[in-house]
Amino acid sequence: MLLAPVIYNLDAIAGQWKFKQMCTKEGGPKFYAPVEKDVGWQVEGHDQEDMALPFVLGSVAFVRFQDKQDQWHDVRVDGWVGANQRKFVFSPVAPDHPVRYKYRKFWERMADERFSKFHLQVVDLSNDHIVASYTKISYAWTKPERVLLAAPTDTSCWNQQGDFDQFFKHIFDLGSK
Repeated sequence: MLLAPVIYNLDAIAGQWKFKQMCTKEGGPKFYAPVEKDVGWQVEGHDQEDMALPFVLGSVAFVRFQDKQDQWHDVRVDGWVGANQRKFVFSPVAPDHPVRYKYRKFWERMADERFSKFHLQVVDLSNDHIVASYTKISYAWTKPERVLLAAPTDTSCWNQQGDFDQFFKHIFDLGSK
């Protein structure tokens, strides 16, 4: 009778072990090659948030962005509007200003539906190689219907010891991982 809770939660215990292993091995920032400063970037998303993300890295010359109406723009930062918001200037695409990197983000579903991965990747368009990435691994240790009041059981290895912040801070340092 004392083993009933352990047996009932055995899949959760095994899942937690797998989650910790995945976080250690695959989670967090990875730098594979140097990232050049002050060049053009492209984003895959069509939202203003997607367009603004590369500018968080600093040292980005411009971002080539396709809006929801399928119009392409070269976007630059021109100062600040208020304390925390950048002022963006949209201009037509300048063909003589090539983009060097593509910034993409996407979710990956795992075979075990309790796991998922969120990826941020920087791809060098000159050779189509990933030069930097950040991976967040999420895990729901059990189904909500098995928990009192369907409480959420999700956890993730997101920004462990500030590594997400380090990804943005060190993106232009020589690749090491």
